Amino acid sequence: GGVVAARAAGGGAEFKEEEGFTLSKVSFGTIGLTTGVALLSYGFGAYFNFLPGNSASAVMLVYGFPASLIGFALKYAELKPVPCLTQKAAFDLRAAQMTDIQKQVREDVTRFRYGDEQHLDLALERIFRIGRGGGIPRKLCPKLTGLREEVTDDGMYSLVLEFETKPQLDPAAWDGKEDKFTSFFGPGVTAKMTQTEQGVDMALVSDGSGEGRGGGDDRGEVLPPLMPGLPARRVN
Repeated sequence: GGVVAARAAGGGAEFKEEEGFTLSKVSFGTIGLTTGVALLSYGFGAYFNFLPGNSASAVMLVYGFPASLIGFALKYAELKPVPCLTQKAAFDLRAAQMTDIQKQVREDVTRFRYGDEQHLDLALERIFRIGRGGGIPRKLCPKLTGLREEVTDDGMYSLVLEFETKPQLDPAAWDGKEDKFTSFFGPGVTAKMTQTEQGVDMALVSDGSGEGRGGGDDRGEVLPPLMPGLPARRVN
């Protein structure tokens, strides 16, 4: 992978493409559905002697049917990865400044997920108190549509969450949310909010303290995991 041209949001910065193959970028729903349909199609063709391999047709039908069902179920429950645009300078800062939670968020939302309504579902549910007093209804919950890795003017690594908001959402719903994001995704980051045409960009900026890196045990208050199945988090 090389360096790609910067888009308007990044000014004159260079952006880096991720290199190599990762299993997280693969849709298991597509694999299962494609494999199952192929086995079923060939199995039926062979069974009725339209295709060679009559003796193996029963085996293909036996395996093709469940593979198709599993593939269809996974495809139905599939949540696609959000695109991530990475500044080359930010990529180079990952090892020195990226916190464990920033790394976890980036890896989590840029892979296929199954059974979740949207990315960062649990985090947004708690931050916006969805369906609870003083909160917002689920149908108006902001939607994560993209991710950017940038470097701030003072040289700090920043993971930017790009949210799309519905017109019906009261802008006041974002009041005080910088502190909420800082608390939830900390320690070691400061959240900074920017209004955009599609909604809001929430930047999780490394604060340079070194906290939240290395997974030490000397951290205090336990916070909920970012998503079901992930470990609980601790902050000071």
